[in-house]
Amino acid sequence: MKKEIISQYHASLNMLHEAIEKCPDDLWNNNKEKITYWRITYHALFFTSLYLSESVAKFTLWDKHKENYECLGEVTFDKKPVIIKSSYSRKEMLEYADSIFEKCETYVNESTLNAKCGFDWLPFNDLEKHLYNIRHIQHHTGQLVERLHQNGIEGIKWETFG
Repeated sequence: MKKEIISQYHASLNMLHEAIEKCPDDLWNNNKEKITYWRITYHALFFTSLYLSESVAKFTLWDKHKENYECLGEVTFDKKPVIIKSSYSRKEMLEYADSIFEKCETYVNESTLNAKCGFDWLPFNDLEKHLYNIRHIQHHTGQLVERLHQNGIEGIKWETFG
């Protein structure tokens, strides 16, 4: 089953990667939308990496992480204001996506699928955590693809497996 989970992570990450690549410069930082394209991208990548970890305590932040940039709202989960001073570039997001893709197989293979998930806010086992994580990637990839379509950009191909 781990082989299949890895395949679906790879397929989801490939689709997200393509959505990042196809985003034009004028859409990447466009503030017309409440949440910019790059912020949705970073949010999806941050949480993918987090949930591939065993727990928060064992999670390693990306070396270019900026505090609270993973939050999509104006405040954090603990009600602190989110202050965005600069954006991530498309190149940085592609590098982050590639690093997650490369580590994905190891993370999944090290997990015990029937063990309790290491995140107290997710009330399920590791198998369901992986399914949840893949759905999260696809949810935000869908948002990004919809924005591309609204701007006349087509051609994000569906990945069956990775």
